[in-house]
Amino acid sequence: MEKIRELVSLLESGIEDYDAQMKTLQAERLKYIRLSITEGFGTEEGDSQQSWLLHLKQLEDSLTLRLNSIRQAIREAADTIQTEENA
Repeated sequence: MEKIRELVSLLESGIEDYDAQMKTLQAERLKYIRLSITEGFGTEEGDSQQSWLLHLKQLEDSLTLRLNSIRQAIREAADTIQTEENA
């Protein structure tokens, strides 16, 4: 039962972090769309359209990594629980 509690705690934390980062990504996508509509991209490295696309890609990649980490934690916990039950 302790392993299940640990997994639940891990999942709650991971899901909260994932949701927070998803909100950030959504807000950044809206900013990108606004800049696209108004042609408001700058010409410098930090505010060019390419920089924005790279920024969005990095946020998406980070979300994918977080999701994969949550999935892996679930698999490992399930394996541990199953091994303990069979012992």
